[in-house]
Amino acid sequence: MTTQYQIEYHTHNKYENPVTEALYYFLVTPCQNETQKVQKTGFYNSLNTELFNNRNVFGFERTCLRSTVPFTELEFSMKATVEKTRPQHIMKVQLSVEEERNLLNSSDFYIDHHLYLLNSHYTQISESYLGQLLQPKENQPVLNYLVDLNEFIFNLLEFDTQHTNVHTTVNEVLGLGKGVCQDYTHLFLGIARHHKIPCRYVSGYLNQGMGFSGAAVMHAWIEAFVPGYGWMGFDPTNNMFEDENYIKAAHGSDYSDCSPIKGMLKTTGANYTNYGVKVQANHMQQLAQQVL
Repeated sequence: MTTQYQIEYHTHNKYENPVTEALYYFLVTPCQNETQKVQKTGFYNSLNTELFNNRNVFGFERTCLRSTVPFTELEFSMKATVEKTRPQHIMKVQLSVEEERNLLNSSDFYIDHHLYLLNSHYTQISESYLGQLLQPKENQPVLNYLVDLNEFIFNLLEFDTQHTNVHTTVNEVLGLGKGVCQDYTHLFLGIARHHKIPCRYVSGYLNQGMGFSGAAVMHAWIEAFVPGYGWMGFDPTNNMFEDENYIKAAHGSDYSDCSPIKGMLKTTGANYTNYGVKVQANHMQQLAQQVL
């Protein structure tokens, strides 16, 4: 199934005192890959400053804004039209559990995937919690374990937007027993990486017409490397596999690599940020019938 999406991202930033110089990086544009085709994009900024693009260390395009004219407010928006197809996960090589284990333990494999095997301050789990978390069963294939882990985290945490923020670590989340998609994702990363399974943090958009948790803002999920299959998407916030409802913007090691907005500002005092997203889906089969 192919779904066409109209996606909007909007942020409004206010500053207590004038910003005299600024450089912003926005990592919010859907990326192009084998399951999604970006048909059109458009951008607006209230400073009427010319935008430019560059790529981050993971190869994802950032929209950049630089200003030397003082301001106290900035509005920025991105609109995109994207076609998304359901990912097809086909076994490329059939491996036994022993062969999977040997692959995950090999030095060459570690070198190739080390960026997604090392835990950070976001994902490093305290020894006091590790024994309470899901362990692989004896002779359990990696894919089966990841499916179980997805469900385990979904049942372990309560979705709650009031008690965590962008700085919250997995140990704080485990103490609270609740969090948002970023927290579910960091916990999945921490557990899977502890068992030598490469995983990357993914940011993007989620179909808002399906009642999913985390769809009101930019969403986070995981891509895990499954021996014999390659990279596969898991969403512990909703206990789902990545499908045509997920539109990817970028991936990295954790949230810090995928923050939608980063920047360097010359200013003093407080600042306030509000942002939101709109994701409208149109199934391509329905559009074709309307044309006929």
